[in-house]
Amino acid sequence: MDSDSYPPTKALTTRYKCYACYKQYKKKEHLVEHMKISYHSAHQPRCAVCQKHCKSFESLREHLTGPLAKTNCLGIFSDRGCDLCLEVFDSPSSLNKHREMCCLSAPASLATEIPTCTESQIYVSGSIDESYACKGGEAVAIDCEMVGGGSDGSLDLCARVCLLDEDENIIFHSYVQPQIPVTNYRYEVTGLTEKHLRDAMPLKEVQNKILEILYNGESIGKLRLSGGNARLLVGHSLDHDLDCLRMFYPDHLLRYIYIR
Repeated sequence: MDSDSYPPTKALTTRYKCYACYKQYKKKEHLVEHMKISYHSAHQPRCAVCQKHCKSFESLREHLTGPLAKTNCLGIFSDRGCDLCLEVFDSPSSLNKHREMCCLSAPASLATEIPTCTESQIYVSGSIDESYACKGGEAVAIDCEMVGGGSDGSLDLCARVCLLDEDENIIFHSYVQPQIPVTNYRYEVTGLTEKHLRDAMPLKEVQNKILEILYNGESIGKLRLSGGNARLLVGHSLDHDLDCLRMFYPDHLLRYIYIR
């Protein structure tokens, strides 16, 4: 039979998959961009069943036991997993022996760990502590949590930002109001839902708060020349975080953290 006489078959949509966190993308360039900014680290907790990287211990717990838990991982973890340290064992007997020695405390629920939107606004939107604001130049670390925008949810939108000082004290934390509609909250990783962003702080206000901390009372002119009393900004993927925050900060005041 002539090949031209065969009925046409429906073209399959190619999905590009990250084998570290299992995220999938419709376009190869989106996967490449994801790999550039993700820097999957050996220090990130992994699911003992499927080996998926999770951004935090809480994200791993959600992956195993949350409302969007993977069926296979949930089933195995329910039978042979420790609810405290999230390790998975070869048999129920091994799990029972482990439980006698596991000294981790029971975790608080996700609902208690993430403040409500109203509580968060009270916490983050107050004026910056004067005792901190009058300090000299020092380093400030930043981390952002991204949700997805666009038709396939692959466009990164900053939805949560946190700044820490050199003593690991939180000096600023806020949910951020995305400028375009969110199409993927990435709950499994971020723990964020529509509720958290309902009364989130506008991006412009977040920018002003962050710059107030970083500038530390220094003029823009001196900031661009020598930095003066302005603070160093430290982070894992600073270019990406600043881009999502629509912010600029001089290159000589940026310090990048690289994980090998």
